[in-house]
Amino acid sequence: MLTPRWHPKAGVTRMADPDYDAVVVGSGAGGGIAALVLCEAGLNVLLLERGRRYDFRIDYPMSHADWERRGDPFVEASHETVKVESGAPLDRGRPQLFSGTTNLRRLRSTFHYRRVLGLGGTTLHYQGEAHRFADYAFRSASAYGFGVDWPVTYEELEPYYERVERLLGVAGLPGNPFKPPRGPFPTPAHPFSPVSRLVGKGAEALGWRLQHNPLTLPTRSVDGRSPCRHAGGCTSGCIFGAKSSMDVSAIARAERTGRLTIETGARALRLETRPDGGGVDRMIYSRDGATRAVTARVHVLAAGAVETPRLLLHSRSGAHPDGIGNEHDQVGRNFLESVTVSLNVRFDQALEAYRGPPIDARIWDTADPKQAAKAGRGGYALGVSSTMGGYHGPVSYALRTDGFGPAHKRAMRERFGRIVTLFGVAEQEPRAENRITLSDEPDQQGVPKVSVRTAHSDRDARAIEAMFRDCDALARASGAVETLGRHSTYDRSNASHVGGGCRMGTSP
Repeated sequence: MLTPRWHPKAGVTRMADPDYDAVVVGSGAGGGIAALVLCEAGLNVLLLERGRRYDFRIDYPMSHADWERRGDPFVEASHETVKVESGAPLDRGRPQLFSGTTNLRRLRSTFHYRRVLGLGGTTLHYQGEAHRFADYAFRSASAYGFGVDWPVTYEELEPYYERVERLLGVAGLPGNPFKPPRGPFPTPAHPFSPVSRLVGKGAEALGWRLQHNPLTLPTRSVDGRSPCRHAGGCTSGCIFGAKSSMDVSAIARAERTGRLTIETGARALRLETRPDGGGVDRMIYSRDGATRAVTARVHVLAAGAVETPRLLLHSRSGAHPDGIGNEHDQVGRNFLESVTVSLNVRFDQALEAYRGPPIDARIWDTADPKQAAKAGRGGYALGVSSTMGGYHGPVSYALRTDGFGPAHKRAMRERFGRIVTLFGVAEQEPRAENRITLSDEPDQQGVPKVSVRTAHSDRDARAIEAMFRDCDALARASGAVETLGRHSTYDRSNASHVGGGCRMGTSP
């Protein structure tokens, strides 16, 4: 056990000989950064991660010749989401208008939570997008009547954005008129792919401008790691260690301090408070089939918008009958899921769509908060992706192409490298009734399953409809010759970007 070194601050009650200065639960974007900052501040930290550690040199499919047959390396971890059960649909009776594929099914699809259990969390799977919120996003309620104002401002967060961008080697191009002014990015922007250049012309015809997407795919070496090599396999793990997922960036740097202890295969079960009902002083977790306890001065919960509320709600005691931090019945409320639409479209020219970063460009013109407020919906951004729709290598194309023998070969020649995805991502309206609660049914470790109750509001529905209209218009303006599929998260839920559940406030 490491010898703790603690720097007490006002309002922090000292404990007698804790095991660590801090325990961090979860190793994704939040937990990885927290562990690094605490270690570099001189604290001894225990990082608990439920999944395993991946080695990018051998564990990811594209390191092998049969990479397309190996499938998703994170799918087993993702299937842990069977422990997340959906509550009854709240959209009962809303006509199914959004997919364009059927008008028979009238209820929304079951919510599905897409995540990765592993050191680095869902940053192992993400495509590296690294956006700053616009300054107006922090005051959307007072300025535009949407959502709730934040208790912090963009100006307060700006220096932290810069620190994280430097750490991750974010590649980008300044000058986006829809974002706050800024200086140069740590590494230069990726050049637009042939796909983005083509769609960019379509955007210009509609009066929009395609902007370089800021990505944690450094174009120059950062911290001795390889720069991005444009293999396009970001969602199945970067085989070069170039993508700045938390395991190879923040966590690796924290380990070099000598103050970080990592326990993988460790699941946090509950928190225990001091006998007087005060602050948390003990974490109960399971590892290798045994239940363990660890004490610390500070506990950082960074397990995501589903698991963090579950942990707080499950940590009941006489002093906290409704769970820790839940005296105002806010834990688990205002859950935010992904609200997206997508179209797979085909072009009649060779685009080599399998090359380059999966999402190198975005359109922000549609995010104008004034227009969104006038239309009674939230803002949204549009984008183009070369691989999001499941088309990447020749096997994925072949399996999705009809025909046999010579007919199949002809169809493959017409399709390979020519299918791209146009998509929109909307800001969901925060609503108290969209929430995480504990189920009456326990999982295999005796921890209550989670009930996810989530529905789209009328604002969300209007955003979905508007995104479909704009994606259709962008497809036509860009010269797409065929639409192969279209869906939204209303009829095919696959949420990976989730938030809410632990609300910030202005009062300590």
